[in-house]
Amino acid sequence: MLTVGMFPNIKKQNIHTVLDWLMQYFKERNVRVLLPEDAAKELNYPRLACDKDAIKEEISLAITLGGDGTLLNTAREIAPEGIPVCGINMGQLGFLTEIELPELSTALDKLIKGEYSVEERLMLTAVVIRQNQQLYISSALNDIVVTRGGLSRMIRLELFIDNELTAKYSADGLIVATSTGSTGYSLSAGGPIINPQLKVIVITPICPHTLQTRSLVVSENEEIRISMQATNHNDIILTIDGQTIYNLLPEDTVVVKRSPFRSRFIRFAGKSYYEALRTKLRRGD
Repeated sequence: MLTVGMFPNIKKQNIHTVLDWLMQYFKERNVRVLLPEDAAKELNYPRLACDKDAIKEEISLAITLGGDGTLLNTAREIAPEGIPVCGINMGQLGFLTEIELPELSTALDKLIKGEYSVEERLMLTAVVIRQNQQLYISSALNDIVVTRGGLSRMIRLELFIDNELTAKYSADGLIVATSTGSTGYSLSAGGPIINPQLKVIVITPICPHTLQTRSLVVSENEEIRISMQATNHNDIILTIDGQTIYNLLPEDTVVVKRSPFRSRFIRFAGKSYYEALRTKLRRGD
């Protein structure tokens, strides 16, 4: 029996209506559905509740209900298990999600029949080093960002690639993004759009105090090190996929390298990455 893990954003409008429809759809097709415990309790599906660790051992694939943020969070959680994920868009942009609500029935029919491909996406690992000790480790699918706090002045950063000093920045921060994340914060900061089939890393400064700084694209095999040079600066933060925040101290070092895991996205035939660029990114116009 096919077992599906449903990962909903419980704060989305009409989440109950869409989830109820999905439950009935899968029930009629003899598909087992599980929900994380907190979501099952909040949405009144106690019989479908499953521990967050156990659910990763039970499900065959994951479906997210929400926007790109919901998909990113779920993809990071299940990537170590190699579970493919498919996003249903209930957000504004939904650039990473595969299914729009009007095509729900048709797309799910294909999903159950196995009429899809799985696309592997590069992930990154960030390590915070303080006084030669590793204090924090996290994975990212979109981007890893070192940036100043809300009201603080610009920060000074040194960028090393494979231990070689590559650039010095006076800027609001630095974005290290995967090709998947190239259409996120990096794009807003002036970075290039990179097809996610290219396993590369793009480094983009945020509001650099210069006329000549540009994004830098490097191999997935290279190690990136960002050193803080702000000895009197106490408001620097590290963000992971725009969702997780870690407070940095002056002279901390952030090391970014390829994750040992890949995120696995479900893709249907007939859907083009470039079509998504043309149609979905225009939603922000």
